[in-house]
Amino acid sequence: MKVLFGVQSEGNGHMVQALCIKDYLKIRNYEIGPAFVAKKKKGLASFFTDEFETVEYEGFDFVFGDSGKVVIWKTILKNIYELPKFVYSFYKIYKTIKQQKPDIIVNFYEPLVGLSALLFPKIKYISFGHQYAMTLDMYPKIEGFYIQKMFLTLINYITSIRAQKVALSYYEFNDDKVIACPPILRKETYIKSEDKQDFVLVYLMNEDMLPDLIDEAIRNPDIKLECFTKLTKEFIYPRNLIVYNLNGKLFQEKMKVCKAVICSGGFETSSEAILHNKPVLMIPLPNHFEQYANCNDAETHGFGAFSKKLYLSLIPKNQVNNDTWFNKYKDVLDNLF
Repeated sequence: MKVLFGVQSEGNGHMVQALCIKDYLKIRNYEIGPAFVAKKKKGLASFFTDEFETVEYEGFDFVFGDSGKVVIWKTILKNIYELPKFVYSFYKIYKTIKQQKPDIIVNFYEPLVGLSALLFPKIKYISFGHQYAMTLDMYPKIEGFYIQKMFLTLINYITSIRAQKVALSYYEFNDDKVIACPPILRKETYIKSEDKQDFVLVYLMNEDMLPDLIDEAIRNPDIKLECFTKLTKEFIYPRNLIVYNLNGKLFQEKMKVCKAVICSGGFETSSEAILHNKPVLMIPLPNHFEQYANCNDAETHGFGAFSKKLYLSLIPKNQVNNDTWFNKYKDVLDNLF
C-alpha cells in the first residue's frame, strides 16, 4: 500500500512524528511517497528533508513579535492577504495526490492536506495531533484565548475531514470519536541512559527567548545550562551557558544525560523529558494558546511545572514515571494500519 504524508512545519514536533510513522510503515513494507509541507523562511529542518521527498508550498504561518509573542492581528491579516497563494498551494497538493494515487494519507495537522479529503473520498485519511485532545470535555481548561480557541476548533475540523483522528497525549484517556495515543517520538528517544550529568538542558523554539535565559544564567552562576535553538543572531553568553544551533542528534544525547529540562510549551520536547524521567519546566511562547494548553495539561497531571517567565528556581525536583503508557504507541499504530 502507498502512503503520502501531510506535515505541519511549525516547530519540529510534527516532522519528528512523521519520521517515526515513516519508519514504522517502512518496516511493514508500505510504499512511502512524498510529504506535503509548507515552506519556512528559515528553511525546513535538514533531519526531515534528508529523510523525505518533499512537496513544498506556501502555507499558513504565525507572525511573532520581537519577544517571541504571537501577534494575532498580524497573523490574521497576513494569512488573509496570502489567500491566493493558498489556493495555488491546494491545487499543487491536489495534482500531486492525483499523480501519486496513494491508498492512505497520514496527516500531521496540515490544513490544506486535510481539505484534500473532500476531493478524494476513496483514500483513507488518518490525522495525528495533540490538538485533537484540547477540545474534548476531559481536557484541562484555561481561561482566555477566545479567538485562538475558535481558530483551533476550526483547524481541528479542517485537518481531519473524513479522517480517523488520533490525539497524542501525555496520558491515556477514552473517547468515542478520538483515539488516544502516546507521544510519537524519534526511535533514538526510547534508548535510555543511566549516566547523569550536572547540567540543565534547554530547548527554545524561538531565539528571542534567549535574553531571559541569559539573565537567569547570570543570576545563577552555579547552574550549568546547555541550550538548543535556531540561531540567526549573535548574543554574549555567561560562562555557565552553552548555546547550540539546532542539532537533533546532539540534542537526543544531551536529553538522556541532563539532570532537568527547560522547554517552550511544545508537545514533543516535554514528552521526551517525561519519557526520560527528567524534571521539566515549561515556558509557553507568549500569547500562544496551544503552548499554554500543553503547559497547563502537563502541570495538571503532575508531569511538569508551568511558568509564564523563565526562572531557574521553578525547575521541579522530580518527574512522574509514565513509561507504561508511553511504550504503548506501537500497539495503537498496529490497530490503525
